Amino acid sequence: MDPAHITTILIADDDPAHLLLAEAALGGAGFVVHTASDGEEAVRQFEPTQPDCVILDVNMPKMNGIEVCRNIRERADGRLLPILMLTGRNDIVSISDAFAAGASDFAQKGMNPRLLVERVRFLLRDRAMQDDLWSSRSKLLLAQRIARVGHWELTLDGKTLDMSPMVAQILERDAEPLERYESFVRMLDPAEQVLARQAFIACAAENARFSSEHRVRTATGKDLYIHQEAELVQAAGSAHARTVIVTLQDLTRLRSAEDAVRTLSYFDSATGLPNRRYLLEQLSIALKDRKPGIAMGVAAFRVHGLDRIVQAHGAEVAEKLVSEVARQIGEYLVEASAAGTLLRHANATTLCRTSEAGLTMLVHSREPVETLPDLVCAALARVSGQPTNLGIEYLPAVSAGLVLVDADTTDAEQLLTNAQAASEQAREPRSCELFSPVPLARSRRRLAIESALRRAIEAGELHLMYQPRVASDTLDVTGVECLLRWEHPQLGSVRPDEFVPIAEETGLIEQIGDWVLDEACRQLASWRTRFEDDFFVSVNVAARQLRQPDFAARINAALDKHRLPAHALEIEITETSIVHAPQEARRMLETLRREGVRVSMDDFGTGYSSLGQIRRLPFDCLKLDRSLMADLYTDVGAQGVTAAVLAMAKTLRIRSVAEGIEDPDSLEMVCWLGCDEVQGHYISPPLKARDFADWLDAGGAVVLARRRAAAIAAELEASRIETNPQARTAGRP
Repeated sequence: MDPAHITTILIADDDPAHLLLAEAALGGAGFVVHTASDGEEAVRQFEPTQPDCVILDVNMPKMNGIEVCRNIRERADGRLLPILMLTGRNDIVSISDAFAAGASDFAQKGMNPRLLVERVRFLLRDRAMQDDLWSSRSKLLLAQRIARVGHWELTLDGKTLDMSPMVAQILERDAEPLERYESFVRMLDPAEQVLARQAFIACAAENARFSSEHRVRTATGKDLYIHQEAELVQAAGSAHARTVIVTLQDLTRLRSAEDAVRTLSYFDSATGLPNRRYLLEQLSIALKDRKPGIAMGVAAFRVHGLDRIVQAHGAEVAEKLVSEVARQIGEYLVEASAAGTLLRHANATTLCRTSEAGLTMLVHSREPVETLPDLVCAALARVSGQPTNLGIEYLPAVSAGLVLVDADTTDAEQLLTNAQAASEQAREPRSCELFSPVPLARSRRRLAIESALRRAIEAGELHLMYQPRVASDTLDVTGVECLLRWEHPQLGSVRPDEFVPIAEETGLIEQIGDWVLDEACRQLASWRTRFEDDFFVSVNVAARQLRQPDFAARINAALDKHRLPAHALEIEITETSIVHAPQEARRMLETLRREGVRVSMDDFGTGYSSLGQIRRLPFDCLKLDRSLMADLYTDVGAQGVTAAVLAMAKTLRIRSVAEGIEDPDSLEMVCWLGCDEVQGHYISPPLKARDFADWLDAGGAVVLARRRAAAIAAELEASRIETNPQARTAGRP
């Protein structure tokens, strides 16, 4: 309960004297008290007063206390409210009816007002404890009320004056009430009895409050965990000037819940093996307590093919397989320990389940640290050579990763992460990989790229470069290919072959693809207006984009937005992008071609492309990979392959484009072989938008043709003069 909250009590009683007494006691205890002289008035006051606790006399005119209690319980704001019923002595029927109506507790009418205050406090404390326990343990299925609290009023010599029914219920002594505090003491463990007696005597004599917990064995053999608190109080208006109030709380369910929490926190529920958290604690202890001369390492074992076992035989068999592998490795550990090779350091050499298919342990050895890989390999040989007893014929396939602990190692979490990273690198069964920071650095960079890529568009980090495509004979511009680039403030220049696959895996390629399409169309529209030319723009499209049902609509929207005809756009795809959904891709490509959009197959000749795909799918253009351009002058076989591809394209009436033209000789060769268009650094490297415009203003690739023609003319003239010396003086005066 909020400490700043003022607790409000609603008390209803038709006895003015008792009502006045209770109001005075509760008001003196710091509560705000509202009173009602009958049941109907109590119901009317409930909503405006919003009490934190209600005290009801059972017998009242107009509406008795039990009816009022039932009425409150039917309200949403009264279901959990503490309700104390005041009954006459030995009014068993009223007590039973009160509990049936939903009363939280009952007390005898005319009881000590101070005791009434304590009873209210107990009820409020019980409510607060219930709220706390419900909220903190709701995920662990502790939705039941577990804070059972009862109070017990005793004389200074330990005789019972008053006891709430909850005490007898907690201690299972309903049939045999506790007449003295000593009766409770005798239920305790013998080792605790002396301390409990001494604590009570000190409390009664010196007001020395005490708090303690005990394990109690009931008559039925049930073990209870009891928390007790005792305090000496002044009993005003009683024959006993002072009494000892003992509060008993049943913690049995709480202890069980804590045990369950620990089990769930530190052990795998399916196999019963310790889990990652357990191992991390043991690693931290071992790193602090390591001794010189003892080699330490963390070995992470990985069970291969666990997903196939789940698919074929179910999850239960897969869990049994992991348990069986753990058992076999454990047997080897016992043997290695007995032989003196392996040291069992506290609980640290326990195999723990740290992932679905992962088992990890901390290894201690008297042998040099260099021998730890041999130790892990021996364990792998043991487990991989024994069939499992699972009702199926299966030989486990297990690999491992190992990280060695050096003098500078202090981070248990990082140690475990490194071991698991090494196990992921051990892809072959029975193999053991030592940890290397290189794969881990790659994984971290990939994660950094994925995270940064989500903000790249908004941050303006993506931009396009433009590489011209020209006709091979005239070198006039036919189109321009858009190349995506990314400059990140911290990561620097990130290559497309590094971030594009990540974008495809995460689905970000759809958002990036929309941006590329819009930016390419915007820039092309600007150029076509400025240069009064009708060249096209070519955009690379990923497999995930082709699977978008509205992909064609997105393309049309971009073209309409920038007032471009359909033939002004060419999309480039690779064969790998249509391998997993050829029918969907074919339908999408046919739709685009019907609307006039150009379709080009990129990277033909990389080893994936096939003549069958070229024949079946609707392509306008075939782009020969730069690998086909290599060694055209020196390798007759390369010339033959390139010539065959170009002839095939011509037969299918598909335009051919040679990529990777880096020098004039390659340009001359592909022209001679019959290629329609060329692209490469010799024509122009990828350019920024303004640089591409400047390139066009300067004449584009036609300048190269003029230079080439001039060079050829100069060579011919030199050759003519060399073969005809008289020509050197021709034309001289």
